[in-house]
Parts: sequence; C-alpha cells; structure tokens
Amino acid sequence: MLIFNNVFDELNDFFYGQGGYKSFPVDMVEIENGFKVIAEMPGVQKEDVQMSFEDGVLTIEADRKKDENEKYLINERETTHLKRSISFGEIHEDSIQAKLENGLLIVTILTKKPEEKPKRKIIIE
Repeated sequence: MLIFNNVFDELNDFFYGQGGYKSFPVDMVEIENGFKVIAEMPGVQKEDVQMSFEDGVLTIEADRKKDENEKYLINERETTHLKRSISFGEIHEDSIQAKLENGLLIVTILTKKPEEKPKRKIIIE
C-alpha cells in the first residue's frame, strides 16, 4: 500500500505560498508491479543528486548551483538545496533504478507481492 507524505508539501505551501515549490515538482505513475516517480530537475547535474531509501521512505536531494566562473549580468535562477521525500509500503529495495535525462529524474520502484502463507491445519485435541 502506498502512503503519500504530504507534510512537506503543506509546510512548503505555508512558507512559500500556495503552489510555489522550494523543492521540485514530482509526478507518480502506477506501472505494472510498481511505481515510476518523475521529478523535474532542470539545470541539475547527475553528480549533484543524492537519493536514499530508509524505513520505507525514498528521499531525493539535489543542489542547484551556478557556475562560479561566470560573470552574471542577470541571475534569476535560484541556487539552493532541494529535498523531497515520499513514503512507500513494501517494495523491493534492490529494484530501485534511477536515471536523469533532459532535466527529469526518473525513478522506477517495484512493489513486493504479499507473501502467501500456506494453509495451516489445526489439530483438535
């Protein structure tokens, strides 16, 4: 069972206004045997993304940086540390795959099928 963690979104809206993200927008798509998480990360390099999975929670962090060697005349793109966490139920942790292409981080996660327990015969004494 998938559990959405909306606490971050609520705090984000409280501090930064309705709909304004200090993190990054995420889509979650149900696929056969799991989920696909698609996160928008324009201007973020693969080396600047960290992902972890602990206690059923996928955490994605990224640093959006500017080139310190450039002399900016206008600098409107924010440089910041971005973070997003999503809670999942039973998943195959070893199955998590991620790729970053064209400004999108795509994470594929496979769920575990409920374990079928054999029928137990009860002996009456």
